[in-house]
Amino acid sequence: MTSHRLDDNERHRLATDGYVLRESVFGADEVTAIVAACEELVTTVAAERRGARQTAGSYTFEDDRAATLMVKWEGDSGVIHGLEPFAHLSPFIADLAVDPRFVEPMVDVIGDPAPMLFTEKLNLKRPHHGGKNPLHQDFPYWSDAQDASRIATAMLFLDDSDLENGTLEVAPGSHVHGVWSTRTDSDTFGNLEIDLHAEDGLTTVALEVPAGSVVYFGPYLVHRSAPNRSDRERRALLFSYQPPGAPDMRDLLRAAFATP
Repeated sequence: MTSHRLDDNERHRLATDGYVLRESVFGADEVTAIVAACEELVTTVAAERRGARQTAGSYTFEDDRAATLMVKWEGDSGVIHGLEPFAHLSPFIADLAVDPRFVEPMVDVIGDPAPMLFTEKLNLKRPHHGGKNPLHQDFPYWSDAQDASRIATAMLFLDDSDLENGTLEVAPGSHVHGVWSTRTDSDTFGNLEIDLHAEDGLTTVALEVPAGSVVYFGPYLVHRSAPNRSDRERRALLFSYQPPGAPDMRDLLRAAFATP
Protein backbone atom coordinates (compact mmCIF):
# COMPACT_ATOMS: atom_id res chain seq x y z
CA MET A 1 0.00 0.00 0.00
CA THR A 2 1.19 3.52 -0.81
CA SER A 3 1.96 5.74 2.16
CA HIS A 4 1.08 9.42 1.96
CA ARG A 5 3.10 10.37 5.03
CA LEU A 6 5.68 13.12 4.66
CA ASP A 7 9.14 11.90 3.73
CA ASP A 8 12.34 13.15 5.36
CA ASN A 9 12.82 15.93 2.83
CA GLU A 10 9.24 17.13 3.25
CA ARG A 11 9.51 17.11 7.03
CA HIS A 12 12.64 19.26 6.70
CA ARG A 13 10.81 21.70 4.41
CA LEU A 14 7.87 21.83 6.81
CA ALA A 15 10.22 22.72 9.67
CA THR A 16 12.13 25.28 7.59
CA ASP A 17 9.50 26.84 5.34
CA GLY A 18 6.31 26.09 7.26
CA TYR A 19 4.56 24.31 4.40
CA VAL A 20 4.80 21.36 2.02
CA LEU A 21 3.49 21.51 -1.53
CA ARG A 22 2.62 18.45 -3.58
CA GLU A 23 1.56 18.97 -7.19
CA SER A 24 -1.13 16.96 -8.99
CA VAL A 25 -2.13 14.87 -5.96
CA PHE A 26 -5.63 14.48 -7.41
CA GLY A 27 -6.25 13.62 -11.05
CA ALA A 28 -8.32 15.64 -13.49
CA ASP A 29 -11.37 13.38 -13.24
CA GLU A 30 -11.27 13.52 -9.45
CA VAL A 31 -11.02 17.31 -9.46
CA THR A 32 -13.95 17.53 -11.87
CA ALA A 33 -16.10 15.44 -9.50
CA ILE A 34 -15.05 17.49 -6.46
CA VAL A 35 -15.81 20.76 -8.26
CA ALA A 36 -19.23 19.46 -9.29
CA ALA A 37 -20.09 18.54 -5.66
CA CYS A 38 -18.91 21.92 -4.39
CA GLU A 39 -20.74 23.92 -7.04
CA GLU A 40 -23.95 21.97 -6.43
CA LEU A 41 -23.81 22.93 -2.78
CA VAL A 42 -22.99 26.56 -3.57
CA THR A 43 -26.00 26.76 -5.89
CA THR A 44 -28.26 25.34 -3.18
CA VAL A 45 -26.91 27.67 -0.49
CA ALA A 46 -27.16 30.75 -2.72
CA ALA A 47 -30.79 29.96 -3.59
CA GLU A 48 -31.78 29.64 0.07
CA ARG A 49 -30.15 32.79 1.41
CA ARG A 50 -32.55 35.05 3.21
CA GLY A 51 -30.68 36.09 6.34
CA ALA A 52 -29.10 39.36 7.35
CA ARG A 53 -25.48 40.02 6.46
CA GLN A 54 -22.89 41.60 8.67
CA THR A 55 -19.52 43.12 7.86
CA ALA A 56 -16.57 41.87 9.91
CA GLY A 57 -13.09 43.00 9.04
CA SER A 58 -12.52 42.55 5.30
CA TYR A 59 -15.47 40.21 4.85
CA THR A 60 -19.26 40.05 4.73
CA PHE A 61 -20.86 37.13 6.57
CA GLU A 62 -24.26 35.54 6.97
CA ASP A 63 -24.99 33.11 9.81
CA ASP A 64 -27.17 30.12 8.97
CA ARG A 65 -27.90 28.83 12.46
CA ALA A 66 -30.22 26.07 11.30
CA ALA A 67 -27.55 24.58 9.04
CA THR A 68 -24.62 25.47 11.35
CA LEU A 69 -23.01 27.26 8.45
CA MET A 70 -21.18 30.53 7.87
CA VAL A 71 -21.62 32.02 4.41
CA LYS A 72 -19.06 34.55 3.24
CA TRP A 73 -20.28 36.93 0.53
CA GLU A 74 -18.52 39.25 -1.88
CA GLY A 75 -19.89 42.34 -0.16
CA ASP A 76 -23.56 43.01 -0.90
CA SER A 77 -23.49 41.05 -4.15
CA GLY A 78 -25.08 37.68 -4.85
CA VAL A 79 -21.65 36.09 -5.25
CA ILE A 80 -20.51 33.65 -2.56
CA HIS A 81 -16.87 33.99 -1.48
CA GLY A 82 -16.79 31.05 0.91
CA LEU A 83 -18.56 28.44 3.03
CA GLU A 84 -17.56 27.01 6.44
CA PRO A 85 -18.12 24.39 7.80
CA PHE A 86 -20.11 22.42 5.24
CA ALA A 87 -19.02 18.77 5.02
CA HIS A 88 -22.12 17.85 7.06
CA LEU A 89 -24.19 19.18 4.16
CA SER A 90 -22.46 17.04 1.53
CA PRO A 91 -21.79 13.30 1.99
CA PHE A 92 -19.33 13.48 -0.92
CA ILE A 93 -17.23 16.15 0.83
CA ALA A 94 -17.50 14.33 4.16
CA ASP A 95 -16.06 11.19 2.56
CA LEU A 96 -13.32 13.24 0.89
CA ALA A 97 -12.23 14.63 4.27
CA VAL A 98 -10.98 11.17 5.30
CA ASP A 99 -9.06 10.55 2.07
CA PRO A 100 -5.55 9.39 3.07
CA ARG A 101 -3.99 11.96 0.74
CA PHE A 102 -5.25 14.58 3.18
CA VAL A 103 -5.17 12.71 6.47
CA GLU A 104 -1.87 10.82 6.39
CA PRO A 105 0.37 13.88 5.85
CA MET A 106 -1.42 15.49 8.81
CA VAL A 107 0.00 12.77 11.07
CA ASP A 108 3.36 14.48 10.61
CA VAL A 109 2.09 18.06 10.46
CA ILE A 110 0.12 18.00 13.75
CA GLY A 111 2.13 15.24 15.39
CA ASP A 112 -0.75 12.88 16.15
CA PRO A 113 -1.37 9.37 14.75
CA ALA A 114 -5.12 9.90 14.30
CA PRO A 115 -5.93 13.38 12.91
CA MET A 116 -9.58 14.34 13.03
CA LEU A 117 -11.38 17.01 11.03
CA PHE A 118 -11.66 20.37 12.78
CA THR A 119 -13.28 22.38 10.00
CA GLU A 120 -13.59 22.59 6.26
CA LYS A 121 -13.77 25.62 4.06
CA LEU A 122 -14.60 26.32 0.43
CA ASN A 123 -12.93 29.45 -0.92
CA LEU A 124 -14.28 30.85 -4.17
CA LYS A 125 -12.69 33.57 -6.26
CA ARG A 126 -15.00 34.08 -9.18
CA PRO A 127 -13.60 35.73 -12.33
CA HIS A 128 -13.28 39.49 -11.71
CA HIS A 129 -15.37 39.09 -8.51
CA GLY A 130 -13.11 37.19 -6.13
CA GLY A 131 -11.77 39.58 -3.52
CA LYS A 132 -8.51 39.43 -1.63
CA ASN A 133 -7.77 37.53 1.54
CA PRO A 134 -5.56 39.85 3.62
CA LEU A 135 -2.28 38.79 5.19
CA HIS A 136 -3.00 36.58 8.19
CA GLN A 137 -2.22 33.49 10.22
CA ASP A 138 -4.93 30.92 10.95
CA PHE A 139 -4.06 30.68 14.66
CA PRO A 140 -5.88 33.85 15.86
CA TYR A 141 -9.13 32.80 14.16
CA TRP A 142 -9.20 29.56 16.15
CA SER A 143 -8.92 31.06 19.63
CA ASP A 144 -11.99 29.11 20.79
CA ALA A 145 -10.50 25.76 19.75
CA GLN A 146 -9.11 23.45 22.41
CA ASP A 147 -5.56 23.88 21.08
CA ALA A 148 -5.18 26.09 18.02
CA SER A 149 -1.46 25.35 17.90
CA ARG A 150 -2.29 21.74 16.96
CA ILE A 151 -4.57 22.55 14.01
CA ALA A 152 -3.19 22.32 10.48
CA THR A 153 -4.64 22.63 7.00
CA ALA A 154 -4.55 20.77 3.71
CA MET A 155 -5.61 23.02 0.82
CA LEU A 156 -6.65 21.46 -2.47
CA PHE A 157 -6.41 23.71 -5.54
CA LEU A 158 -9.49 23.07 -7.66
CA ASP A 159 -8.28 25.19 -10.58
CA ASP A 160 -4.96 25.96 -12.20
CA SER A 161 -3.83 28.81 -9.97
CA ASP A 162 -1.45 31.72 -10.46
CA LEU A 163 -1.04 35.33 -9.39
CA GLU A 164 -3.51 36.56 -12.00
CA ASN A 165 -6.42 34.60 -10.57
CA GLY A 166 -5.43 35.09 -6.93
CA THR A 167 -3.49 32.01 -5.91
CA LEU A 168 -2.27 31.45 -2.36
CA GLU A 169 0.84 33.39 -1.37
CA VAL A 170 2.88 32.14 1.59
CA ALA A 171 5.73 33.65 3.60
CA PRO A 172 8.35 30.89 3.96
CA GLY A 173 9.78 30.65 7.46
CA SER A 174 7.20 33.02 8.95
CA HIS A 175 5.90 30.26 11.21
CA VAL A 176 9.06 30.20 13.33
CA HIS A 177 8.16 33.60 14.84
CA GLY A 178 5.00 32.22 16.47
CA VAL A 179 2.05 34.60 16.67
CA TRP A 180 2.60 37.79 14.69
CA SER A 181 1.33 41.17 15.81
CA THR A 182 -2.14 41.95 14.52
CA ARG A 183 -4.07 45.05 13.54
CA THR A 184 -5.53 47.44 16.10
CA ASP A 185 -7.36 49.79 13.72
CA SER A 186 -10.32 47.59 12.71
CA ASP A 187 -13.18 45.74 14.37
CA THR A 188 -12.71 42.58 16.45
CA PHE A 189 -12.56 40.31 13.41
CA GLY A 190 -10.45 42.65 11.30
CA ASN A 191 -7.96 42.92 14.13
CA LEU A 192 -7.11 39.24 13.63
CA GLU A 193 -5.29 40.16 10.42
CA ILE A 194 -1.53 40.78 10.44
CA ASP A 195 -0.48 44.28 11.49
CA LEU A 196 -0.13 46.33 8.30
CA HIS A 197 3.34 47.52 9.39
CA ALA A 198 4.51 43.92 9.69
CA GLU A 199 4.24 43.56 5.91
CA ASP A 200 7.29 45.78 5.45
CA GLY A 201 10.13 43.59 4.22
CA LEU A 202 8.03 40.41 4.27
CA THR A 203 8.70 38.12 1.30
CA THR A 204 5.88 35.96 -0.02
CA VAL A 205 5.94 33.19 -2.59
CA ALA A 206 3.03 32.63 -4.96
CA LEU A 207 2.04 28.97 -5.23
CA GLU A 208 1.40 28.76 -8.96
CA VAL A 209 0.27 25.18 -9.41
CA PRO A 210 -2.01 22.97 -11.51
CA ALA A 211 -5.43 21.91 -10.32
CA GLY A 212 -5.28 18.87 -8.06
CA SER A 213 -2.25 20.10 -6.11
CA VAL A 214 -2.29 20.21 -2.29
CA VAL A 215 -0.39 22.40 0.16
CA TYR A 216 -0.09 21.41 3.83
CA PHE A 217 0.65 24.03 6.50
CA GLY A 218 0.26 24.76 10.18
CA PRO A 219 -1.51 27.56 12.08
CA TYR A 220 1.43 29.99 12.22
CA LEU A 221 2.28 30.26 8.51
CA VAL A 222 1.66 33.81 7.27
CA HIS A 223 -0.28 33.80 4.00
CA ARG A 224 -2.65 35.81 1.80
CA SER A 225 -4.17 35.91 -1.67
CA ALA A 226 -4.87 38.72 -4.12
CA PRO A 227 -8.14 39.38 -5.96
CA ASN A 228 -9.00 37.35 -9.04
CA ARG A 229 -8.33 39.69 -11.95
CA SER A 230 -8.65 36.99 -14.59
CA ASP A 231 -11.41 35.40 -16.66
CA ARG A 232 -10.80 32.09 -14.84
CA GLU A 233 -12.09 30.53 -11.64
CA ARG A 234 -9.85 30.18 -8.57
CA ARG A 235 -11.48 27.74 -6.19
CA ALA A 236 -9.93 25.90 -3.27
CA LEU A 237 -11.14 23.32 -0.77
CA LEU A 238 -9.50 23.39 2.67
CA PHE A 239 -9.63 20.66 5.32
CA SER A 240 -8.19 21.52 8.74
CA TYR A 241 -7.32 18.74 11.20
CA GLN A 242 -6.59 18.46 14.92
CA PRO A 243 -5.87 15.67 17.43
CA PRO A 244 -8.94 13.57 18.31
CA GLY A 245 -11.26 14.34 21.18
CA ALA A 246 -11.40 18.12 20.80
CA PRO A 247 -14.51 20.11 19.78
CA ASP A 248 -14.73 20.84 16.06
CA MET A 249 -15.94 23.99 14.33
CA ARG A 250 -19.56 22.82 14.27
CA ASP A 251 -19.43 22.35 18.05
CA LEU A 252 -17.98 25.84 18.47
CA LEU A 253 -20.58 27.41 16.18
CA ARG A 254 -23.46 25.68 17.96
CA ALA A 255 -22.22 27.09 21.23
CA ALA A 256 -21.80 30.56 19.74
CA PHE A 257 -25.23 30.50 18.10
CA ALA A 258 -26.83 29.41 21.38
CA THR A 259 -25.36 32.37 23.25
CA PRO A 260 -27.95 35.19 23.53
